[in-house]
Amino acid sequence: MLELKVALKYLLPRKKQLSVSIISLISTFVIALVVWLILVFFSVTNGLEKIWVSKMVTLASPIRVTPNEAYYNSYYHRIDSYSSNSNYSTKSLAEKLETSNTDPYNPDEDEKLPDDFPKSEKLAIASLAKEAIDSIPGITSSLFELTAANLKLTLTRGDMQSTLSQAIYVTNFDPQNNSLQKVLLEPVSNLSSKEILLPKAFKEAGVKIGDKGVVAFFAPSASAMQEMRSPVVVKGFYDPGIIPVGGKLVVANPSLTRLIRSSQHQDEAEGTEGFNIRFENLGQTDKIKSQLEKAFADRGLSNYYKIETYREFEYTRDLIQQLHSEKNIFSLIATVIIIVACSNIISMLIILVNDKKTEIGILRSMGASSFTIASIFGISGTLMGLIGSLIGVVAAVLTIHNIDTLIHLISRVQGFNAFNPLFFGNELPHEISGEALRFVIGATVLISMLSGLIPAYKASRLKPAEILRS
Repeated sequence: MLELKVALKYLLPRKKQLSVSIISLISTFVIALVVWLILVFFSVTNGLEKIWVSKMVTLASPIRVTPNEAYYNSYYHRIDSYSSNSNYSTKSLAEKLETSNTDPYNPDEDEKLPDDFPKSEKLAIASLAKEAIDSIPGITSSLFELTAANLKLTLTRGDMQSTLSQAIYVTNFDPQNNSLQKVLLEPVSNLSSKEILLPKAFKEAGVKIGDKGVVAFFAPSASAMQEMRSPVVVKGFYDPGIIPVGGKLVVANPSLTRLIRSSQHQDEAEGTEGFNIRFENLGQTDKIKSQLEKAFADRGLSNYYKIETYREFEYTRDLIQQLHSEKNIFSLIATVIIIVACSNIISMLIILVNDKKTEIGILRSMGASSFTIASIFGISGTLMGLIGSLIGVVAAVLTIHNIDTLIHLISRVQGFNAFNPLFFGNELPHEISGEALRFVIGATVLISMLSGLIPAYKASRLKPAEILRS
């Protein structure tokens, strides 16, 4: 291909074209430097975002199905508080699933229902929800419960004894959650009724495995609210990532969580119980949510449950949106930087056009079309962008693979950690982001090609007779 051969000839450094060669090398170097910087930055940030999201869905789940206000106001839920068979108290979702009696009310024995009491439904709302979830292939489900309490630990260190008190959220340990092992600092297969897992912030505060204490909560008595205490022992620690409630989220045996919830009558608090839906590929989150919505609609359950993805959880929504906003802003800034870097190509090619006027005139007189002349300089700009991108990619790969050494050096120079392990973990990502790679190479080559259009157009407008006459 004539255009490619001539473009390569023009771009190769030559002694007689020293000024053009220097500008060409500088332009390529600047592009490589920008590609390296952007690729390293985006690879690290994208890798950290994946780690953070992975920890979020490990503690919660990619999708959660929770009863809404309509569920708690339904006959199915409220009838337990009027039934002697239910001990005149409403039941949690887990307790509902354990009983086959969907309507415990006995009009011959129980008190008369109020006139404004909800109409009786024929649906076994909890059981039908479980059936709807189980109808989706490739997913697993488990019940979760969340409640609030106060943790009091006694720390005995030799002859010294101290107490640590912290308001906490308690959620149940899920042995079916295989990915939970990824965030545990010590492997734990199960928890007894007294064992708990604490966020690693407690470990950094001096708590050790085996420390004992109590989980305190208030429950109504015959006369007033009374503090109840359940003994606990620290079984291990886990890394919650940057989840907003992670520093206060204690993982416990489901029996302890249920005890606190039932004592505090928290079963009507939306979002404190429901189904965790788990699957391997997070890219299928929206698809599986649509399948769940259809399955619930087919069973007439859409009004009773709320189906949310990890991007919509109340305690993660703002964080996820902020991460996406920052990514969009950084992408815009990166594009501007690439445009500035590639603008050197315009200057270099204009100088090259002026330097090659005689050759352009000869090519035109030999029958080369304006398109051929324009293609030569357009290909030159594209090649500069592509070569600079490849050099930058190689440099970025080497940097990412040795990122820990680089960060350790920076930390030693400034005297403190460049990245706080509490938020970023003990090591940064070591893989080039495929998304960042496609963006940087695509944007650089495209902008380089567009940068070559102005000099290409100028070259194509040169008339051979005027060039040779001059």
